[in-house]
Amino acid sequence: MAQKKGILIDATGGGSGWIGGLYYKKNVLFSLMNNRYIIENYFFVVISEEENRHLFDEFEGKIQFIPFETSGFGGRTGRLKFARTIYVCIKHHCKYIFPCGNSKMHRFGIIPIHWNPDFQHNRLPGFFGPMEVTERDRTCRNYAEDQFPLVLSSNDSLNDYRKFYDAEGDKAYVVPFVSYIESLIRQLSPVKEEEILKKYKLDGQKYVCIMNQFWQHKNHGEVLDAMKIYFSRNPDSRLIFTFTGKLEDYRALDYIEKLKNLFAKKTISDHSRLLGFIDRIEQIAIMKNALFVIQPSLFEGWGTVVEDAKVLDKRILLSDIPVHREQRSLKCRLFDPHDPQTLAELIEEEAAKEQNDDVEAGIADMYRRAAEYSKGFEQLLKEQEKCRE
Repeated sequence: MAQKKGILIDATGGGSGWIGGLYYKKNVLFSLMNNRYIIENYFFVVISEEENRHLFDEFEGKIQFIPFETSGFGGRTGRLKFARTIYVCIKHHCKYIFPCGNSKMHRFGIIPIHWNPDFQHNRLPGFFGPMEVTERDRTCRNYAEDQFPLVLSSNDSLNDYRKFYDAEGDKAYVVPFVSYIESLIRQLSPVKEEEILKKYKLDGQKYVCIMNQFWQHKNHGEVLDAMKIYFSRNPDSRLIFTFTGKLEDYRALDYIEKLKNLFAKKTISDHSRLLGFIDRIEQIAIMKNALFVIQPSLFEGWGTVVEDAKVLDKRILLSDIPVHREQRSLKCRLFDPHDPQTLAELIEEEAAKEQNDDVEAGIADMYRRAAEYSKGFEQLLKEQEKCRE
């Protein structure tokens, strides 16, 4: 049998600024580990900061985790990380590195696998500063012009890649991800769930959850407008709307101030909980006990919130955008993200229903979809091996 080749997963970075990026890498790794071809022919090395080690503990014995410090070197950080990453790849016999935007890795016999989460800067450029749009555009053009494979999370992103970068897409591979949250769910005993709900004053409450960072494209204003309509029609309702995420957006300070003013209004403040940035297990517990989930985004690459809800078998009110049509489950109901009236009507309908979640079925489906989604990466590896024989 041929010797296995290494795939280095670069899981450096993350944190509360964009924790989704770190979860994404873990979720993709989980999918790859559920692909028979990949596990028979490749092994995994993960580099990340020491404080992220616990996120990969459940893969112990199946991966090699290497603590990787990326801060503390000022302007030299990029060069030092590049050199250290090459050293790790060579030492541990890694042929591929993912995700990696630096094509210079190829000079050392390492094949970089690019990743672009989405093309929001092309679709919604007004939500970015000019310099950020320019930088993102330059990165995407480099990916389109070099010879290395590019991983995208949805067919919607693939369509954008072809449209905005005149790319044929022959180097692009669609690899959606699932939320690998089984271990967190197993940790949630009834006592633990009750503790979490009490901590956030949600015990005994009927509530829905909105779990996004407060960035403009997440479209929280739509939910707040729908809340006003809903409570004007249902003044005796005690339904609580629970929001997680930091109430900040470095790109739109005025927008955040507007949201803060809306949250201060009596109808909204009486029926909402702003929980801030919370632990992942708390997030899962709160979603698990919610009546349903609202995901109002104007744009997504492939949403983690939707994937979490699918594993928990939750009902979801989901904005009607192309990627959500691609990602939705049978328990999703679509609404126009610019129509708070319709959203209010859906909230009223869903709030009247009983919970009928089947978490075990959601977990089983998570494994099925993980294996299915990994086929795009399997195709990538097979084609890379073939063209480099």
